[in-house]
Amino acid sequence: MMSSLIMQLNIHEFCQYAELPQTVVLEIVEHGIVEPSGPTPEQWLFDASALATVKRAFRLQAELQIEWAGVALALQLLAELEQLRAENNHLHRRLSRFEQP
Repeated sequence: MMSSLIMQLNIHEFCQYAELPQTVVLEIVEHGIVEPSGPTPEQWLFDASALATVKRAFRLQAELQIEWAGVALALQLLAELEQLRAENNHLHRRLSRFEQP
């Protein structure tokens, strides 16, 4: 039986790994870019995907000089684009089985 280890970080560990001050992480959470589990910042737990998302969000915000609401929208659109590309690739593979050489 294989077990999978799930990384969970509290806010202090998360800020350390993300290399961001807590005020920035609070803003990112406030805009719904990541959603930690737990009712209060002291009890929040973040997973590895949240860490990747926050790093990507901060990079977008810094490079494009846009507000967090814009970053949230950009990340949503990028996720949708990635999903559509994956679906498109899947459909192309299925279609190629029926095409004549």
